[in-house]
Amino acid sequence: MKIPSSGRKKALFVIDVQPVFMRPHVLPILPRIASLIQRVPYDAYIEALFHAEKGSIWDRQQRWSAPNDGRMHTMPEVAHALAPRNPLLVVKETKSLFRGDQNVVEKLHNHKIEEVHIVGVDTNDCIIATAFEAFDLGFFTYVLEECCQSDNSNEAHELGLQILRLQKSTNNSCVEPVHEVPVT
Repeated sequence: MKIPSSGRKKALFVIDVQPVFMRPHVLPILPRIASLIQRVPYDAYIEALFHAEKGSIWDRQQRWSAPNDGRMHTMPEVAHALAPRNPLLVVKETKSLFRGDQNVVEKLHNHKIEEVHIVGVDTNDCIIATAFEAFDLGFFTYVLEECCQSDNSNEAHELGLQILRLQKSTNNSCVEPVHEVPVT
């Protein structure tokens, strides 16, 4: 996998890698994310968990909910890789990680982070919203394509990637130098 090699201090965002979003076509990203965490050092780690309760805007406009129940945890394979890195946990009911219950911008500034790498679910939804907001906040932003997916379909995933590639916001559309990291 290509990883931007800018030399800037960087953070890894792990977004919504939780049971409610796991479909057979999503599962292959789990070992890739765990391998990435183990092989590529980051200066900060942010872990996001999502829920949408009955009566929320998700329920009212999209007729979809994901209550805060036993499925609101990061998948064990990824959680195990993240645990020793002491990630900041953000609980959110929004698309963007920046709109959750923690001040992520403050955490990034405290660690002098200039670049964020984003992995998780859904490429066409929470990943893209977080990527656009990170960019708007002044962070170099790269979605790591091989470590993202959309739970509803590969087509939705590809559509999200097409938009991100147009913005030079993925590891495979990056205009900066990259290096290869073997990720299983």
